[in-house]
Amino acid sequence: MKGFTVLVLLLVSTITVVCQSSVPDREPGQLLIQLKSSGSDHQIPGLTAGFSNAGLKAVKQLSKRMNIWLFTFDPSFPEQEALLAKIRLHPSVSLAQFNHKVQEREIIPDDPSFVNEWALKNTGQMNGTPGADIRATYAWDITTSGITANGDTIVVAMVDGGVDLGHSDLKLWKNRLETPFNGVDDDENGYIDDYNGWNAYMNSGNMQQSDHGTHVAGIATAKGNNNTGVAGVAYNTYLMPVAGSSTDEAVVVIAYDYVFEMRKRYNETNGAAGAFIVVSNSSFGVDAGNPANYPLWGAMYDSLGSAGILNVASTANRGWDVDVNGDIPTAMTNESIVAVTNTTNTDILNTQAGWGLNSIDLGAPGTSIYSTRQGDTYGYKSGTSMSSPFVSGSIALMYAAANQATLQLYDENPPLVASRFKRYLIASVDSLDALEGKSVSGGRLNLFNALQMVQNPPFITSDPPEVTVVMEQNTADTVTVLLTSHNSEINPYTVEIADTIHWVFAEVPGGLLVGSNPGTLKIIFNTTGLNLGIYRTTMTIKDYFLNDLVVNLEVKVEEDVHTRLITSSKATLTARPNPFITGTSISVILKQASDISLTAYDMNGRQVSGIFDGFLSAGAHEVKWNSMIKPGIYLIKLVCNEDVQVMKVVKK
Repeated sequence: MKGFTVLVLLLVSTITVVCQSSVPDREPGQLLIQLKSSGSDHQIPGLTAGFSNAGLKAVKQLSKRMNIWLFTFDPSFPEQEALLAKIRLHPSVSLAQFNHKVQEREIIPDDPSFVNEWALKNTGQMNGTPGADIRATYAWDITTSGITANGDTIVVAMVDGGVDLGHSDLKLWKNRLETPFNGVDDDENGYIDDYNGWNAYMNSGNMQQSDHGTHVAGIATAKGNNNTGVAGVAYNTYLMPVAGSSTDEAVVVIAYDYVFEMRKRYNETNGAAGAFIVVSNSSFGVDAGNPANYPLWGAMYDSLGSAGILNVASTANRGWDVDVNGDIPTAMTNESIVAVTNTTNTDILNTQAGWGLNSIDLGAPGTSIYSTRQGDTYGYKSGTSMSSPFVSGSIALMYAAANQATLQLYDENPPLVASRFKRYLIASVDSLDALEGKSVSGGRLNLFNALQMVQNPPFITSDPPEVTVVMEQNTADTVTVLLTSHNSEINPYTVEIADTIHWVFAEVPGGLLVGSNPGTLKIIFNTTGLNLGIYRTTMTIKDYFLNDLVVNLEVKVEEDVHTRLITSSKATLTARPNPFITGTSISVILKQASDISLTAYDMNGRQVSGIFDGFLSAGAHEVKWNSMIKPGIYLIKLVCNEDVQVMKVVKK
């Protein structure tokens, strides 16, 4: 957003005037008022004088661009709704409303031992620091689903020592195409009796039990809101047990091959067989291992990544730098690996946990974690093993929160979306001093932030969106392009222009965008050696989140002209996400400062919402539209000077 804030004001008409001095859902004696013009110095005295009997006073300006002010009045004044109605009719007032209280929404599951799960909601239990958690209860207000918007049943593959299949609080995946224990490969996937998963130790469908694996499984996907035991991070998501976390590397290859095969079969059969596995979890490895000596292990991760599977791995339970000392698999830097270390309930790095600026992506809770245990019981465990399933469960929920457009891209290009989700995890952490300089992200997992980023993916825009210049031969000129990053705090980028093009280049081949403040990119055009005519190419801006913004560049080489920049006078209008569930961000790019209006209409031409009406400066702007309209197709109309544009959006 560029220097302004848009508030969606909901005007509620009242039939009955109620006399009361305060209402629980609003701040007593406070109003938000938008004045009609910028001359507030003249408007405010007249407005307050007209309502002096209510003690109306201007406190401070909340939005200079939209001229919105906070006013106070006597909280004991009777007939406050009538007072508001009269203020709305004042000639200086555009919009007015009470200042309502806003609360963060969260879901607290009814599992009786949830109070022990400080990593999901830290209230200071066990002498912890309140808020030193992954914000799970707030994330669950976004989604707790185990199914994507496209109807795929999400699966977490847990490669460990085995799982207690009889635990009443575990949500375990079953291969429904396989008849258990009949000695036949019913689904013809190459694995006999793999109804419960696969045992790589025995190369058999007979799953073995493990207290370690059962504990890790519960952290990721234990059933939630079932009035039993604990809640997992993704408590409506299925977990696929795969036993194969020790002995030797051959066992590990067999274990991961089962995960790879089941996801590939799902892709190849359009979901009729296999499993929609989006993440694997490994809470095991080799201390001080050198990745150069484990090429096949890395190749397995590359193959899993090609199918769209991220592979979360816990680092060593050693207080050392794995970049220096090595570790398998977390010293590997394969694109599909997410390496995790262990943080405590006071948000410090566990003294027995490894770190690495280049290889450890983020931290997650791993000390004194309460979860499911073997024998249908519960208990505490500590270690980096407990950290990785928090991230695995979070990745599962990220797919549950993704819209259909993201999932469609995931179908078309699985590794691209998986890599983006890895970057969302890294970019959305809570920064910690204990992890600064010791991990890629410098922070601890924040599931709430990650889901918000999935629902509002980062993207970049340029102003102008394309560049055309007219120049004489053998001259040079510089054009400044403004780049804006949306929905991200920090976004590094690079600039690419084909090596074969010599008449235009970027002054600096990259940069860093911070917040919503536009960054300047200087493009230098040089017509030396060019004949008269038109020359075209493209410039691609590549950002950290794997977005490619293509900007068309054109130079017209003519005689007897002064170099000049040609830009279109029309505004640019887009919306993301589209389709949307609760709201969308409407991006407006203006070539010059203008009064604009944005209005939503249904397909019958009836206005359903006034989105924005006011003055905007030149450049890129973002308007949030959160609407209570019914699902359907709507038209967004932009009026800018004499230019009118219409865009179609879909509410799911």
